[in-house]
Amino acid sequence: MDYLHQIIEQQCADNPAAHALYWQNQTISYAEFAALIERIVSAIIANTQAGERIGVLALNCPAYVALMYAVPKAGRILVPLNTRLAREAHQQQIAELDINLLIGDNELIHTLKLPNAIRCISFNDAFEGWLNQHKDIPPAADQSIDTNSVAWLLFTSGTTGLPKAACLTHRSLLAGLESANAGRPVLANDKYLYPFPLFHISAHNVLHQHMHGAAVALLPAFNAADVLSSCARQGITTMSLAPTMIAMLLDHPEFDASKLSTVRTIGYGASAISAALLARVLSETDCGLSQGYGMTELSGTAAFLDADAHRMAARERPELLNTVGKVVPGVELTIVDSKGNAVANGKAGEIIIRGPQVITAYWNNPAASTSTIVDGWLYTGDIGILDDQGYLSIVDRKKDIIISGGENIASREVENVLCQFPGVRQAAVVGIPDAKWGEIVCALIEVDTEVDIEAPALIAFCKQQLAGYKAPKRIQFGVLPVNASGKLDKNQIRAAFNKTLVNADR
Repeated sequence: MDYLHQIIEQQCADNPAAHALYWQNQTISYAEFAALIERIVSAIIANTQAGERIGVLALNCPAYVALMYAVPKAGRILVPLNTRLAREAHQQQIAELDINLLIGDNELIHTLKLPNAIRCISFNDAFEGWLNQHKDIPPAADQSIDTNSVAWLLFTSGTTGLPKAACLTHRSLLAGLESANAGRPVLANDKYLYPFPLFHISAHNVLHQHMHGAAVALLPAFNAADVLSSCARQGITTMSLAPTMIAMLLDHPEFDASKLSTVRTIGYGASAISAALLARVLSETDCGLSQGYGMTELSGTAAFLDADAHRMAARERPELLNTVGKVVPGVELTIVDSKGNAVANGKAGEIIIRGPQVITAYWNNPAASTSTIVDGWLYTGDIGILDDQGYLSIVDRKKDIIISGGENIASREVENVLCQFPGVRQAAVVGIPDAKWGEIVCALIEVDTEVDIEAPALIAFCKQQLAGYKAPKRIQFGVLPVNASGKLDKNQIRAAFNKTLVNADR
């Protein structure tokens, strides 16, 4: 298989009546889904030129998934846009990528101020008619594309800087699907629930399921009650959630273990799971857990901590929860120092990865491309450690390392200690500029409902577990902000602390 659209063509040929999508009260077969893709291809070919970028700005829906296959098949490039961005950010990204066809939800696309040359097609009231206008045009894959043609342009999350448009090709995405199946195999009769937004790299999980003939239950967005209802109603066997989402399921008033009785595995990523949450999942449900380590630039995931390892962590090896598991076959991973030299096992350094799933460039950004991808190696910006058994631990994001008084402090180490304090649900640690120390350690703490925790007690607890200079100097309490992928938005946390410090100095 060389191209994304061949995934659906293969399933349509092998088992056309099998379910491809569950959407609300609707069931869509692979034959029906393939027909929708062909209609979209015809309309796109009639209205755009080869290589043009086509934006999508919408909540999850079946037509969105169809566009993920149809646009690359037509020889165009799909650009899924983050629905949570401000209008100005959308307009900037549309201009940056020279998008001239925008498809999406009416309430999202028609609030934008765009040049008249950009055509907007609304899912709500124009999309079906647009397809019908071009139904007599024979659909065909663009003959000019090859496996290295860009299929999607996905903007990175931008948690450590401005988002960049990563060039995901047919080849890199299909290689990412091979890695996904090596770490988290799909069974042909699986029913997979997808609650993340389709504009995120986690959408590769939808393709992964389709590649192996499974059905995908699609939700417009994450809602704990809807996830529980869907699992019970549709007999879901696997799903993807962030740890924060898992906690919300268990805490929901409608939670009942019987609603998850068919769920074999919950795959998670974006952040590590705490020992306390792992214990809850294993004691309150029969679900296995599988962690994946990946990013947009990897076209998916490259390392996994499987369900057996999670059970082992709960029983006898809790240190495994400090890892993201092992790298899958076909992917090379090395830990290097600041000069690019490999370090010994047990030593911290930047994680670099090479393999066919690694992107080759950012769109129209040669400076970022050449600094991030060197001789085929992706410099991830993550600081990690490999042990002698091949388990990979993430120490921190390179840009999240705090330098205070000349000492390096890993924010994740401090966060792990804070989360051990009774009543702390989550913690996020950031470095804030300081005239004396360079940076000081600051922590935003989310506590359990009706729990009263004093900042001095938390600081004293940290000093018992860590070197004194690693303990937070300032603590605030509140809800931790996350981005669309479930990752902590540390830029927002830093901004809040900086504002507080400025106001306090007045």
